[in-house]
Amino acid sequence: MFLPVAAFDFIVVKNLIEVSCVCLVEIYFLYLGQNIEKVIFLTCVCSLFGYVIREAEKKEINLKTSLDEERKLRYELEGVKAKLLNSSREAAHLAEVSERNRIAREIHDSVGHKTAGVLIELQAAYKLVDKNLPKAKEVLERSIEALSETVIIIRDTVHNIKPNEKLGIEYIKNIIHNFSFCPVELKFTGDFNKLNPSYMEIIGANIKEALTNAAKYSKASKVYISIDINEVYFRLYIKNNGVSCSNIKEGLGLSGMRERVNNVGGSISIDSRDGFIIVCVIPFSGGEIFEGSNSR
Repeated sequence: MFLPVAAFDFIVVKNLIEVSCVCLVEIYFLYLGQNIEKVIFLTCVCSLFGYVIREAEKKEINLKTSLDEERKLRYELEGVKAKLLNSSREAAHLAEVSERNRIAREIHDSVGHKTAGVLIELQAAYKLVDKNLPKAKEVLERSIEALSETVIIIRDTVHNIKPNEKLGIEYIKNIIHNFSFCPVELKFTGDFNKLNPSYMEIIGANIKEALTNAAKYSKASKVYISIDINEVYFRLYIKNNGVSCSNIKEGLGLSGMRERVNNVGGSISIDSRDGFIIVCVIPFSGGEIFEGSNSR
């Protein structure tokens, strides 16, 4: 009876030479006419059981290695993400400073010189009124003409500075307009013009992701979107009337939505019992929502 136990141990540690020795011993006893069929059967069962245990241990080791590697990659990803966020903020700041310098330079070069010239002309006309009225009128006419040109330059400058991209509610409507899978009903309350651009980016990104998921998985015939903005919070509600599911598996899309909202102190709720519903709420206490507001 020692042979099956030995075979089990040798299989577990993957010592094929010792296993072969056990097999040779059993064959030898079988050759001598010993009645060891039950022992051979028990040896086979123990060997199989040992093989199963060895493979399970191997899978456990591989799983632990994979988890450790995944944890390491996740930490590295978090580090890269933090660097990208810092780089993004720095790039945005540099772009803002560069644009401000460009606007200041353009106003100084085009409007500043013209306005200074008009001011000098008007001062000269004022001094000539009592001494030489015709000359004063001539200078005044030149000033009026130069001032008209300055107004045109200001108007053109403002037109060039104004971005072509749509902002506020028009930005959201443009996203919905480009979605052709099914009709989308949009309702909103509040003043979008006062909403911080970073929060507009969150709203737009989450709506895009929700519409993409609706087109891929929901088989919906309509999507409802509601946005409520006040001085306390803003709330984004998205629902489609597509197929329901009992088990939600969050992929990159939903996890990205959750991460965007959580990073600014908000919360997100997902329900799939009646179609598919996503509710994002970001309170004012989670950070600065309105431009010029102070955090509480």
